[in-house]
Amino acid sequence: MVYNSGTGEYKGFILKEEVFDAEMPQKTESIMCLGNGYMGVRSSNEEYVKEDSRGTYVAGTFNFMEGDEATELPNVPDVTNMLFTVGEETVSPDGNMANYEKTLNFKNGLLRRYFEWTSKDGKRLHLEFLRVVSLKDFHLICSKVNVTALDDCEIGLKSGIEGNVMHCAHFEPCGMNAANDVLQITAVTKESGIPFSVMTCHRFEINGVKIEPDFGVTSEHDLQIMANLAFSLKAGNTLTITKISNVFTGRDKERDGCDMPALVADASAHMASVKGRTLEDILEESAAEWDRRVWSVRDVKVDCDKEEYQLAVRFALYHLTIMAPVHDNRMNIGAKGLSGPGYKGHTFWDTEIFMLPYFIFTCPEEARSLIEYRYNSIGAARENAKKKGFEGAMFPWESAWLTDGEITPDKYKTGLQEHHITADVAVGVYYYYIVTGDEEFMERCGYELLFDTAKFWSSRLEYNAEKDIYEILCVIGPDEYKEDIDNNAYTNYLAQYNLQLAIHYYEKLKADRPEVYERLNEALGLDSAYAIWCDRVDKIYLPRENEDGLVPQDDTYLTLIDISRDGYVFSEHPHEVHEEVWKLGGLNKVMISKQADVMQLMYMFEDLFSAEVKKKNFYFYERRCIHDSSLSLSTYSALAADLGEKDTAITLFGRAAMIDMGPVMWSSHAGIHAASLGGIWQCVVLGFGGVRRYGENLRIEPNLPDNWNEVSTNIVWKGQTLALTVKQDGFTVKNLTGTKEVSILHKGELIPVGEALEIKY
Repeated sequence: MVYNSGTGEYKGFILKEEVFDAEMPQKTESIMCLGNGYMGVRSSNEEYVKEDSRGTYVAGTFNFMEGDEATELPNVPDVTNMLFTVGEETVSPDGNMANYEKTLNFKNGLLRRYFEWTSKDGKRLHLEFLRVVSLKDFHLICSKVNVTALDDCEIGLKSGIEGNVMHCAHFEPCGMNAANDVLQITAVTKESGIPFSVMTCHRFEINGVKIEPDFGVTSEHDLQIMANLAFSLKAGNTLTITKISNVFTGRDKERDGCDMPALVADASAHMASVKGRTLEDILEESAAEWDRRVWSVRDVKVDCDKEEYQLAVRFALYHLTIMAPVHDNRMNIGAKGLSGPGYKGHTFWDTEIFMLPYFIFTCPEEARSLIEYRYNSIGAARENAKKKGFEGAMFPWESAWLTDGEITPDKYKTGLQEHHITADVAVGVYYYYIVTGDEEFMERCGYELLFDTAKFWSSRLEYNAEKDIYEILCVIGPDEYKEDIDNNAYTNYLAQYNLQLAIHYYEKLKADRPEVYERLNEALGLDSAYAIWCDRVDKIYLPRENEDGLVPQDDTYLTLIDISRDGYVFSEHPHEVHEEVWKLGGLNKVMISKQADVMQLMYMFEDLFSAEVKKKNFYFYERRCIHDSSLSLSTYSALAADLGEKDTAITLFGRAAMIDMGPVMWSSHAGIHAASLGGIWQCVVLGFGGVRRYGENLRIEPNLPDNWNEVSTNIVWKGQTLALTVKQDGFTVKNLTGTKEVSILHKGELIPVGEALEIKY
């Protein structure tokens, strides 16, 4: 990859591939994918290569196939395909090719690919491929191809809608149609019964003059419809193909539950309105939306010694935008976003802990939609708790559609034991409330989420009569290498925090908002629940530092076989740990961690432990953590920044920034690592920028790396947009909204911002 290859207004926005790898095209398919939150389109080549994994995924359209492990997002029939031939030879970038270049422009969402190709008999072509998925019109995909002949040649083209792609077996074909230059396939998901309409049309020009070639339509199976065309090009002539496509589903919020005829009518009306447009005006409209929603209000500008760090932050912002279905509060973010089939499109704790802070601090309306997804699925969470013998709402480890409940495949213990997800949901609710002050949301959704998750924890606790404490036994913490463990520190502390929040807001509502209290008390039985919370909250066992200053990750971690991480050679695949570990009894028997666990706790709740204790634990656990999770490096980096360990912080940040963008070709096959991108933003803004929600205050304590000159961005606090600029010698905060007074916490002092505040060191 080439970083920051753009110039002018696009400097710091362009990711470029200069060498095509025909054996591993999936890397750029994922990291250069296009989307808008409604759908994601992998950036596969228009022409097929043997290892490609083309995919189009529409948020929320889950389906279960008999024989599969769990429900998943189906792969929509592909509209990006265009297969060119010269004589009997197929044009492909893995053939006789030169001057290859593939770029993604984060600023406007334009994918561009270019190469020169020579046939076996010496016919030469220049090919330029352009593609955009509109951020303004969620249903719209547009491609444009310029084919310039350097020699007289006969060119064939096969292009249309192709359902012979991975994970497309979820569809039952309903029909296909070819009307003039518009092709359409309709299908319905086999189990969930969601109707789909996929349409595409073509427009052709030679040297800018529109032509109407003979249009032969063929189909080899029920989910394919193709146009077959032929062109004669003289040397120097350019054939331009514009392909406009749309995707509509019966799960779209505005047409939820509609039948196929109504869906087709909407899709057809949309196609009639867009089929005459150019890629240039679609791109211009989409770019304006990118500027309005993202770059003019959320950009993070980094002036530092390595250009790739600026690109990495914008890479994160780009993907956080295209992966998040914030237009529909019945949906949430998958662990791979909408960039690939990994984790089947399921939602984890990744949203609340790693991505939600970005949305809360940059666009609270979008954050609210993501939290409302949890509220809208609370019925399934209650059913999940009931099935497992608990009370309240027990949120599933893996979540898909609102009514699905726990969908973690049975072969994984995470669905049975990784219960901290329920407290993570409560943490997300509280975080949002403190930053925004959104009382309407709390009364409608938030308080109920806090209370019902607390009811789960009070029923999940197990009483140890001998010690007069409550424990949480047989769990998996964030470190998923350790299964069937007792009293995971992260889980226990968050469970207590959940109960503390419930107690506080029970008392507050009863005193200040009796009508809200009465409604929720009647629905949830708060009075009896409150008595239980108060009885148990201070008796929850909370692991504290031992005589060596170490906080036990769980009851047994510090008794395991201690081995040096650096003394073991781990395979190129992070999950395949050296065979010697297995000789010692497996991962449950050795002090190796998958990811941040105790350190995740210390990062999120910074005032629970002293700086000395945090530093001791940081180096103890980091030496034993192999970061076999994309969630880990950013947490350690931000915490290192808090602790003043600047060299360690920037080293870990550099590794986190390259999880997807870096040179490891297999790292992103199944899609990008969504949570790590939220983590990159957290490293820069919360770690190096020092921005935190601290209690009920906004704290700013910058920790800028030595080789970084400046970081600037906007954050939203209590409805006010604040422009923050951090430099080596201080920072400034400007209240751009100016309708409400804001104060920040700095060095233990609460300081009013006014119109602007400047702090010098």
